[in-house]
Amino acid sequence: MDSATVASSIAKLLKARFTLLGMLTLVSTGTFSAVLAAPVIPNLIGTWTVEGKGAVLCKVEASRCKTHHHGEFSDLNAVAQITKQQGRTFHGVFKSKYATEKFVGTLGHDNATLYIVDEDGFTDGKIISPSMIQVVYRHTSELDSVVDVGTWRRR
Repeated sequence: MDSATVASSIAKLLKARFTLLGMLTLVSTGTFSAVLAAPVIPNLIGTWTVEGKGAVLCKVEASRCKTHHHGEFSDLNAVAQITKQQGRTFHGVFKSKYATEKFVGTLGHDNATLYIVDEDGFTDGKIISPSMIQVVYRHTSELDSVVDVGTWRRR
């Protein structure tokens, strides 16, 4: 084998190794960058139309119960207004024809799960799309206990 053939073989081998090294560097850099990239926290500020189905256990005379639901089983039509958001946490007001109450909440680490507390209850939710959240609400007090399953839709 002459020196030109040996030099050509070495050049091809080095080119192949540098190409492989370059590809591995791009792949590892891309993966590393994806891990370091800050997650995009959804903006929840705005008005949400709420529809739900609920059940109530009233422990006292029904007129004394402060709840968005009336009757043993009921449909809920309400509005949730998220007025402020700072990072994962937010404030808002929930209004139905029977009551108005403030709430605060936070987004989970997955940027899709919501945890909300209002004046007497808790809501867990899941962002389904930028314009829809599915929720489950529950509260219990000296006066009543309530559960509700529903959907929030952005106006």
